[in-house]
Amino acid sequence: MPKFSARRFSVWFGLSAALGAAASCSASGDPGSGGGRFNHAGSGSSAASAGTGSIVISNGATGNISTDNGGGSNATDAGCQHVAVNFVPKIPTVFVLVDRSNSMFTPNSNQVVSWDPLKAGVLSVVKQLEGQVRFGFGAFTGQQGGMCPIFSSIAPALNNATAITDVYQPLGKVTGADGETPVIMVLPLLKALLDQPGNDGDKYVLFVTDGEPDFCDNGDAKCAVDAVVAGVQKLASQGIHTIVFGLKSSISPISGETLQAVANAGASLPVPTPFGASTKEQDVCYACKGVQPWLAQWPTGTMPDANCMAAGAQTLGAYGTSTTNATVYHPDPADQAALTAQIASVISGIKSCTFDLGGDISVDLSLLDQASVSIEGQKLPLSQDNGWRMNTPTQAELVGSACATWNDPKNTHIDFNFPCDIIVK
Repeated sequence: MPKFSARRFSVWFGLSAALGAAASCSASGDPGSGGGRFNHAGSGSSAASAGTGSIVISNGATGNISTDNGGGSNATDAGCQHVAVNFVPKIPTVFVLVDRSNSMFTPNSNQVVSWDPLKAGVLSVVKQLEGQVRFGFGAFTGQQGGMCPIFSSIAPALNNATAITDVYQPLGKVTGADGETPVIMVLPLLKALLDQPGNDGDKYVLFVTDGEPDFCDNGDAKCAVDAVVAGVQKLASQGIHTIVFGLKSSISPISGETLQAVANAGASLPVPTPFGASTKEQDVCYACKGVQPWLAQWPTGTMPDANCMAAGAQTLGAYGTSTTNATVYHPDPADQAALTAQIASVISGIKSCTFDLGGDISVDLSLLDQASVSIEGQKLPLSQDNGWRMNTPTQAELVGSACATWNDPKNTHIDFNFPCDIIVK
């Protein structure tokens, strides 16, 4: 298999929504032929120049493939110029998970009911972006002594706005007993929907809530919060990330510590304890060891002992100190336009962290230490857990905090720099 002889292969992405990108270079230099016009990398010039190629990104931004092996008009590599290259982000999947507990229908301290403006905002954004994002939807609650959970949902798909509207629009406050917030009981149902065939891109849960989670039992909040943190951490380890929207409530307000813990768990970041500085992990174990729904979350054979003495087996969630926290969003339901705009901004900012290298090109995985990937000019470490990695010779992925950094809406430029020595054809 012949290799590129040029010294460097570089791709620059300028993606505001990261919903697709294509790069190609063509010897013809004809911008209407499907290839890119040859421009000097970074020059912005439209004059043809041997040795460099221009990328045209689907949203109108541009970048460059550099085939310059040291400068000068003789530093050309016709082989590279004749090879089409495509780094294509997978289509992301977003599952909108909405708390349907009683507090969502009770006026908050500002006398605003969250349910209707939230519904209008979500449906508006889904309609706007349904052709670019696979949207799924679920609203959940449960009733003490009755059905728990109550989950109205639809699986993710492209162009899913009408189907989601049909499920979401008629939903209101549950009748009879109070509607609870059994988050942990819904997560396996949600995962089953996200795992259906066709959802092959990065997966996100946009979780909107205004109340502390529970087990439909009105018990100690620490137990349900610990279970939710562990459940969201497990989803993140399986490639399903959670973004948190916290709304104001007057009857069952969720603490900022709980929201931050869930957000960090969903972003694969260290999770600060949400139980207060004076509460130890052993205290959580003591409080919860008699709570059956909490015990039911423990894998077989790993339950804490009766005295809660086993280190590392006192809480379901893993907690630690974080130097970086995930963003928790706090839209104001009283401002319909601002709420809709914030939901749209967050979803539009979701970018796939998985990139496929198209064409008849692959990467020599034994030489990855010669390559680099940067976001906004900051190099990422080559790492299996917290940086960038190659899953296969044709697929790159950002993992851990690198993926979280890429999904920050303000970060729109990613650079893949691979010397031609490690690109094989």
